[in-house]
Amino acid sequence: MAKREAILSVIYDAWGGMHPGAWRHPDAPKDPAMDFQHIKYLAQTAERGKLHAFFLADSLAYALEKDPQVLSLTSNVARFEPFTLCTALAMATQHIGLALTASTTYSEPFNIARMFASLDHLSGGRAGWNIVTSTGEAGANFNGFQPGRDDRYKRASEFYDVVAGLWDGLEDDAFLYDKAGGRFFDPEKIKSLNHKGEFYQVEGPLNISRPPQGHPVICQAGSSPAGLAFATRVAEILFTYGLDLEASKALYKEIKSMAAANGRDPDHIKVLPSLGIVLGHTQEEADAKLAQIDALADPQIGIERLKGLIDYDLAPHDLDGPVPEIPQTQSWSKTMQDYYLGMAREQNLTVRQLSLMAMRFDAVAMSAQAAADHIENYVVNEAADGFNISFADASGSLEILVDEVVPELQRRGVFRQDYQGTSFREDLGIPRPSARPQ
Repeated sequence: MAKREAILSVIYDAWGGMHPGAWRHPDAPKDPAMDFQHIKYLAQTAERGKLHAFFLADSLAYALEKDPQVLSLTSNVARFEPFTLCTALAMATQHIGLALTASTTYSEPFNIARMFASLDHLSGGRAGWNIVTSTGEAGANFNGFQPGRDDRYKRASEFYDVVAGLWDGLEDDAFLYDKAGGRFFDPEKIKSLNHKGEFYQVEGPLNISRPPQGHPVICQAGSSPAGLAFATRVAEILFTYGLDLEASKALYKEIKSMAAANGRDPDHIKVLPSLGIVLGHTQEEADAKLAQIDALADPQIGIERLKGLIDYDLAPHDLDGPVPEIPQTQSWSKTMQDYYLGMAREQNLTVRQLSLMAMRFDAVAMSAQAAADHIENYVVNEAADGFNISFADASGSLEILVDEVVPELQRRGVFRQDYQGTSFREDLGIPRPSARPQ
């Protein structure tokens, strides 16, 4: 029996590596966020490795480091608007999926439907939408608006339904381009949506032809009960936190069961845990690279970042003392709080150790061989369908993934030899949706 093949996505991090010390590395670009030639090189390198997706995360605020003095020690201050960047990358690549983050809280459904349809056309059917609800500080940039936790997913659910309805209001053969007969489109095949819901009123129809994929690939990263309920209803890629093997197997089984309960084929939702790494040709090299960027990051950054992640200021506490008992709050992501505070309790971490984990975003040092082992172990044992990989450094980890890890996975039969089909959906083995009746 053939082995399961891994799906691999890589995150482009505008900071020049997810670790706040990465931008100071001698080999890092001077301005990784705004150097398009560098970003194009990364996307083309990922495509050379036959990776499935180049994923652009986004933020609508300086979300983690609030203190300007601490923020100035990081490179988390600039990034391209992702639709604009993805359009440019679509012209520089041919096969790799281009997934980007767009908020349901601070966008309008008609605009998002039109923009993703445009990107899907321009990329030849390679667009993916990572749906987020934008918690945290973004509201300060949008008239102070910040819905409560329960309303965020209620809004997101209706938002998605409106966007999908707009895409589906256009039948695939609606545009006739009939020069002889003088008919540009068939009026019977373009329908108004006439949506009037709790949060949105959208008439439609959408003023662009239907996306080549029908719908761009839908991605989601909700891990709370509300987030999982939403994701297992609509998502085709579900980004999860990197957990140990047994916990990942349990979550994987739960997600597939929830998808089936929603009337979906469980194989049409791909579970990709996060994997934050620094790669080396050897373990010793990887350890040295991580230690180097650890040393380049100011310890204040970790404490300030934790303040945003757990909604609590650990600065007054002894750096080498235990993490104190901290109450759960409602003002930030419950998933983040549970994750970091649970890790502190389970591993008896000191404040310094937890702040270092926050600075690294849990990245670990791995040799190419160890990374191949890790990916194969999770995929073969049905703990994941693949991984969403981010790099702590900006000094060669992507190249090692492409030139060493991927060939090793191919040799083992757990990664494909080439792209499958021409669209992002075809490459993932996910069917193209037909236009639903309005």
